[in-house]
This record gives sequence, structure tokens and C-alpha cells, in this order.
Amino acid sequence: MDGRPSRGAIASENKVASAIGAQILREGGSAVDAAIATTLAVGTLCSDNSGIGGGGFALIRTPKGDHESLNFRPAAPAAVTSKMYLDKPGASAVGGLAVAVPGELRGFEAMHKKYGKLPWSHLFEPSIKLARNGFPLTEDMARVVNIKTRAPDSDNPKSSWVYSHPTLSQWLTRDGELLPIGTLLTRPSYANTLETIAREGAAAFYTGEIAHGIVDAVQAEGGVMTLEDLRAYEVRRVEPLSVQFRGHKVTSVGAPASGAVVLAALNILNNFDDVGGPSTVKDAHRMIESLKHAFAHRTLLGDPMFVPGLDAAQREFISPERGRMLWAKINDAKVHAPSEYKAEGFQTVKTDGRIEVKMDNGTSHIVAADASGLVVSLTTTITLFWGSRIIVPSSGIVLNDSMEDFSVEGVSNFWGYLPTPANYIEGNKRPLSSTSPFIIEDAQGRFRYAGGAAGGSRIVSCNVQHIRNVLDYNMDPAEALAYPRLHDQIAPQETHLEEGWDREVAAELERLGHNVKWLPVAASTACGVSYNSDIDEWKAAGEPRRKVAGGEVV
Repeated sequence: MDGRPSRGAIASENKVASAIGAQILREGGSAVDAAIATTLAVGTLCSDNSGIGGGGFALIRTPKGDHESLNFRPAAPAAVTSKMYLDKPGASAVGGLAVAVPGELRGFEAMHKKYGKLPWSHLFEPSIKLARNGFPLTEDMARVVNIKTRAPDSDNPKSSWVYSHPTLSQWLTRDGELLPIGTLLTRPSYANTLETIAREGAAAFYTGEIAHGIVDAVQAEGGVMTLEDLRAYEVRRVEPLSVQFRGHKVTSVGAPASGAVVLAALNILNNFDDVGGPSTVKDAHRMIESLKHAFAHRTLLGDPMFVPGLDAAQREFISPERGRMLWAKINDAKVHAPSEYKAEGFQTVKTDGRIEVKMDNGTSHIVAADASGLVVSLTTTITLFWGSRIIVPSSGIVLNDSMEDFSVEGVSNFWGYLPTPANYIEGNKRPLSSTSPFIIEDAQGRFRYAGGAAGGSRIVSCNVQHIRNVLDYNMDPAEALAYPRLHDQIAPQETHLEEGWDREVAAELERLGHNVKWLPVAASTACGVSYNSDIDEWKAAGEPRRKVAGGEVV
């Protein structure tokens, strides 16, 4: 949606949620107020991929042009050990052992205390009304139930685990059939929970009846989370990372987020002066090769509190010198063997040919900006669809399965990421995430663009393409998001192209050595907000591959 603003812009995966954030801006709220209200609404409307039972990362640009990033990523319970997951397929994805300590509300609390203008309780009111009065079942959620959660290798929608889930089946189906699109859905228990948190603050989630309900639900399903785990959760402030790309400053979030991976790819690509069109063979090949080199660095990332020297290592990963070194390795005439795309330590990671990059998407991205220059790019996640599949009976909270984002020795995770020691499970540790919210400023330090994505490992490739579409090809948010996507993460040795790529380009990529696999629709979900300070023009857009996504200029 384009327009000339007075107060800013917002974008998310749901138009209703974006409209709520836009109204907050109209009422004089800050970009942080709008982001919180919108994220709460997304978690209410889209419980399949977001909610207060999860967590994430926020990148904030202040009106003065400073940056800070908040890590409110779910953390492993203190009593967790890696041995608990050995020889237990699926334990890190479904059930009590899958649940990490949620951080979302502590993150919102920290953001609001520093940057909020409107009362905390006011930000919850729209979501409370939605949960209590109802909202329509969307085509996007119906697609999750009937397509994205069905059994592997099955074309039968009824093979989805949702149809047998004790809570979701009652909420979304009748007589064994999915409710019609547009059916009004309510979440009365969740509305009560939001009312309590609105009235009493984030502490109500981490102590008291809500906390007891969470722990009881987790332990009933075999988990080890305790009340002390919830009480002790703290937000961490992480030093943002940045690189120069095409004369602009691109900033993202450091580990355990994957901003360093996105920035490493851009750092390599910045050395190519002869930029072709976005759909040329040369351009696609160079982007794929840069992504491979960048993903190699991801194998060394983890929680900096548990990986000594990681902060310095990340700065080295994105240094101009390293970018030039990796750029020099790229051959326009061929791909290299997988072992050539390695960071120190990468040689210990081997493929067996059985790895699959899956399509689940329990994540959401929100961008908000206001006229003061305050900008928020925020990724929130419960990891897989409906997280651990535990919905707390007393509160209606959907609990994450963020333990799935850790590495278990000898086993690739849901996203196809190979196990790496830096990301092995330990108590109180925060798992590595593909999330990488970004903010772009021009050479004069003025805000130009903010964005991010959901989609597991595809977040990285989506964000790299998103940034390039804006800075290399001068696309606006809607154009940048609509362009066909590609993905390659080294393991498996496959290059995924979304339908819309030219078949002749794909054939040439195969001739160069890329193992091309086609996707009918890209599995990433992104959004973006831009500002042209020369003409005072904002633009905002949600993911065009989702039916109900959208942005709004105020």
C-alpha cells in the first residue's frame, strides 16, 4: 500500500494485525508500540506460527540513528541435557521436551519500557477483542492444516496431525472436516490470559497462575521446565552487526540469530561490480555461490554465552577482507565441491545424501516505523506449526518447540541443518536461529528500508534476495517481495528455484553444476517498509504469497 504519510508505516503477514498497528501509530504511539500491538494480534490470529509462548529477536533503530538488538529467544530449561534427546526421534519437536522457556513477553516489556509511548494495557486491547469476539478462519490457516501439516508423502489432507489433535481438532474441524473458510473462531481462554497480562504486566506470565499452568502442561507431556526457569528468564541485548553494501549500511542481529550469515553473503556480493539483471544466469549463480559460502559460516554459530570467542569470529566473518577472499573463490563457469565452501570447522560436517529441506513455518516477521525515525524489525517464532503441539488448557497459550533448533549429535534437524557442536543442547542455552531482521540506511545515515522473513533456513536466502532487490535493482517493497526466490544451503546439495524462474536460466544453472529442484511456491514469508526521505514517501508490503498479508502507510 502506497501513500504520503504523517506518522509512519507497518507491515506483517496479516492485514488485520497491520491495521491494528497502523491505528496505534495514528493514536500517537511509537513504532515499538505499533510493533508490539501488531505482533500480539498476529499471535492471536495466526496461532499456527506465532504467540506469547514463543520468542524472537528485535532490531531497533533510534531516531538518532543508533541501533540495538534484543534477544528474547526461548532458552533451554536448566535441567535439560543432550542425552534426553538421543534415540528419541521427534522429542525436540513435539511434546514437553520440545518446549524452551518463552521470551516474547519479556522482550516486549523491555522494548516498551524504553521506547513505548502508549500504556502497556492499551496495546493488548485489540487482541483481547479478537480472541473473545472472534475472527475468521483464513485461507492461509486452512492451507497449513490441509497441506503443510499433512503426513509426509501423502496427498490426503486428512493425514494432517491437526485432525487428531485434542484441542485443534475441536477448534478447527467438525465431523472430521475442516471448518469453512470465514468461520468465526474464538479463543476465550487466551483472551482471559491477555487481559491478565495487560493488567498485571509481563510478570504475570512468568509467575503466578499462568506460569503454573505452563509448567504443569509441559511436565505432563514429559518436559523438565520448572517455575524457576520461567522466573529467571531475562532478555539479552546483543551487539548489532553491519556491513556496507552498494553504498548503504545494512544492519542485522548477531548470534544466536543468523544476521552474520546474511551479511556475509552480501559482503561477498558487494565485490561484484558488473551486476546483471535479477534473473540472469550470472547473477543467480553468483548469489547461490555466495549463499553457500555464507551458510558454511553458520556451522560455527551458537549462543555466544556458551561459545567463547564467537563475537570476534562473527566480526571476522563479515569483514571486507574475508568478503574479498571468498569472492575470489567464486568461478562464473562452475560450482565447487561441497568441501570448498568451508569455514574453519566446516570440514567436520558431512552429508549422507538423505537430508531434506522442509517447508514448515512457525515464524512471523513484523516491521514498524514512525515519523521520528524509530524503526523496529522483529521476528517472532514458536518454531514449527503450533510449536510443540502443547496448548495450555488453563490459558490457551501455544507453547513453542524451539528445542528443535538445537543440534543433536548425528541428526539433522527439521530444517535440514546438519548438527554442529556450537549449537549442541545445554541447560539455559539459547538455540541458533535463522532469523535475521535487517535495517538499511543510505550513505547519509538516513533510514531507507527495513525487512525480514519467516521460513526456517530459507529466511537467510530470502533476506539476501530481498536486500538485493531493493539496493541492486531499485525495487519497492511490493516488487522486491513478489520476485521469484531461490535457496541453497549447501546441505543438501540442491538449489531450489521457485516457479517463475525462467526455464532456460535453470537449465544453464544445471549446466554450471547446480542441482536444481523446483518449488511451486517459496516457503519463506517476508515483509518490508521503505522510506524515501527526498520526497517524504513511505511504502509498505506484506508477503504476496499469503492471502491475508499486508502493509499499511499512516
